[in-house]
Amino acid sequence: MNWSEKRILVTGGTHGIGRAIALGLLDAGVKNLVIAAEEVEPSDWAEPGGRGAQYIRADLETENEPVSLVHHAAELLNGLDGIVHCAGVYLEGNRNSLSAVETWNKTVNIKARAGYLLAHAFSEIASDRGAFVAVTSINAEQSEPDHLAYDPACAALGGVIRAFAVQHAPRLRFNALAPGLIHTRLTDEVAQSDEASAHVAKNIPMAAMGKAEDCVGTALFLLGDDSGYITGETIFVDGGIRANQMSRE
Repeated sequence: MNWSEKRILVTGGTHGIGRAIALGLLDAGVKNLVIAAEEVEPSDWAEPGGRGAQYIRADLETENEPVSLVHHAAELLNGLDGIVHCAGVYLEGNRNSLSAVETWNKTVNIKARAGYLLAHAFSEIASDRGAFVAVTSINAEQSEPDHLAYDPACAALGGVIRAFAVQHAPRLRFNALAPGLIHTRLTDEVAQSDEASAHVAKNIPMAAMGKAEDCVGTALFLLGDDSGYITGETIFVDGGIRANQMSRE
């Protein structure tokens, strides 16, 4: 696999899983990489000094920005071979700040609607054998309290992936990566709590929260040639949560 020739866009690439995937692509030898996120000036998406990736500010909550982003990235890289859509928000931890409609619209628009629009634009301009990877969540299939918008948004994005996979095979592939409980800034409160960490150790078969870097290998696999006969699928990177039928507590 010659990663140096691949032209890839990563959304949500300044933090957490998106950042880990972006750095993993650079480590693999990708020379043509565009990172997109909302920050005006990205401060921590790359290692000190950077390694040639380019940055585009994009507000994926809007109707027009996802399509514009794909075309802008393709112009910068002279085409696109792959997209990783990792951008997303979890807003329900603070239920007093937004109305139910505002929470729903922002959550679904950034994760699912943007995913649809990105995939649609990608399907129109991508090189043959291109690959689209959406980062959804285990919550696309298993819900928990205070996830009334987030869980449906992830489930909808999984549906987008399956629909596009069927529509555009065999020329293009569309797959999803579904993380479980991964330590990012959104889950730092869990990681810092001794009680929560003990609960995690009891109930996740791998006995710990995952790290953002644990998602990198799967993302690269789904983008690369070794998964050339895989499309319309979701790979769960969850430490065995889905396999664990009963809580141990």
